[in-house]
Amino acid sequence: MGKKKSTALMILLTVVIAVLCAITIFPSFTLPWTDGVKGWNPAVMQYDFGTDLGGGYYAYYYPEGVMSETAFDSEYELKPEADKQAFKESYVQHGGLYLSTDEEDGIYVGGELSADFKKEFDRFVKVVSDRYAEKGYSDYRVSVVDDYAIRVELPASDTYASSVIQMLSYTGKLTLKSGTSDAYTELEELTKKDVKITDYIEGFSTDTQYDVAYLEVELTDKGEELIKSVKSTLSSTSEAEGGTGLIFSVGDNQVGYAVFKDYIDGDTITIPEDEAANIAAVETYAILLNSALENGGFDFELTAINASDIRTFEPVYGDNAVLLLYIAIAIVLLALIVVPIVRQGRYGVVNAYVVLSYLIITGLCFAFISDAAFEITLGSVLVFLAGLLLVCALNNSFYQAIKKEFDLGKTVESSVKTGYKKCLFPAIDLYAILILGSIVMAIVGAAGLHLMGLQALICFIAGAFCNLLWMFAVNFIFLSASKNKYKYFRFVREDDDDE
Repeated sequence: MGKKKSTALMILLTVVIAVLCAITIFPSFTLPWTDGVKGWNPAVMQYDFGTDLGGGYYAYYYPEGVMSETAFDSEYELKPEADKQAFKESYVQHGGLYLSTDEEDGIYVGGELSADFKKEFDRFVKVVSDRYAEKGYSDYRVSVVDDYAIRVELPASDTYASSVIQMLSYTGKLTLKSGTSDAYTELEELTKKDVKITDYIEGFSTDTQYDVAYLEVELTDKGEELIKSVKSTLSSTSEAEGGTGLIFSVGDNQVGYAVFKDYIDGDTITIPEDEAANIAAVETYAILLNSALENGGFDFELTAINASDIRTFEPVYGDNAVLLLYIAIAIVLLALIVVPIVRQGRYGVVNAYVVLSYLIITGLCFAFISDAAFEITLGSVLVFLAGLLLVCALNNSFYQAIKKEFDLGKTVESSVKTGYKKCLFPAIDLYAILILGSIVMAIVGAAGLHLMGLQALICFIAGAFCNLLWMFAVNFIFLSASKNKYKYFRFVREDDDDE
């Protein structure tokens, strides 16, 4: 390649990388002619952070008859003086909880803690954990507190956390009812002895049309016959306001709006939502209904969750954790760019372009490939840094291999080709192992490992591209534009007759 063409490509490459760096990491600012409107919002400002870096929401699930110490003390203080002792004696303290001894609550039976209640509570813990896992959260927590309460945590990036926390707490069984907005009653066929709703419904899924989400109900053959038998009693869509329709409920909680006969087609029922409905909300409906369909109801209910019961908590590593991480990453990037330039000359500049390319690819992928279930955590930062250090380490290994060939008396061009070939296949093997390991982690890992697996996959694919293809291309462009190839690599040779 001629020097003029190489120089032109070098200038173009510099401009492109500078623009992409600005889009990825350069802080947004206000342009004077835009009346306060910011010029752009860089990719790093669009990240959703996990609970360790961004804080989140939390709430407690209490079975009826189980109270927190704070709630117990508050209710105790509100009791008339004459009733305080009786109220106190009707509960037993269990760690930070108070358990009702009233047999109607089912926690204590015959003065003894009920093994059946404990077994049922443990079953619900597994079910509610599965519900949150099915939501696809990469950063969440479901933990048991003092044996008989559940604490759930969601990242602050989940704008629907409040409704999710409330909806996934339902413990009732799945029922299908018919009626008007004033009164719905369960279909008579489903109230018969030994009838299972799974004989009529296969499952629930989500679908979208024109950016509006819908809940699809798949019916069995028996379910199709049942719905046909009641379809004539339902209103058409034009009579939906106050008309007769179907309702799916979990316990006493209505899930979805009324289904009218125009939304019933053969073996499928479509539950429409209003125009504001989105796929995330409807997915929560589907998860809850499928869970209730598969697991049935429970022998206890939870104390109702209100909006005031859902609280926020600060980031695990402090309010300034994200800022400090950005500063630390900036220092690491600066060191990884400056040190090779000082030690390796213009080849160090190639390293800088490769490092910035890795930053651009991973930064944009983290921002735009990710969705609501793809948060940035401290683990994400460590994975990013691991990929970055690997890129720089392999860049240095290429340089050392080229230098070793040059010290044998070969020309610069020959040293570059031979050194690159000797390092290429070990680097390919290393990246192949890392990428396959990331895929396995993403497939079989739990929530946190699944997230790290996905992000490691992005980092190592980006690193492989930068090390195995992009570095060689950039080096070729810069080397072709260089007048003194010795100085380009900071090589020294007394006898340079072959150059």
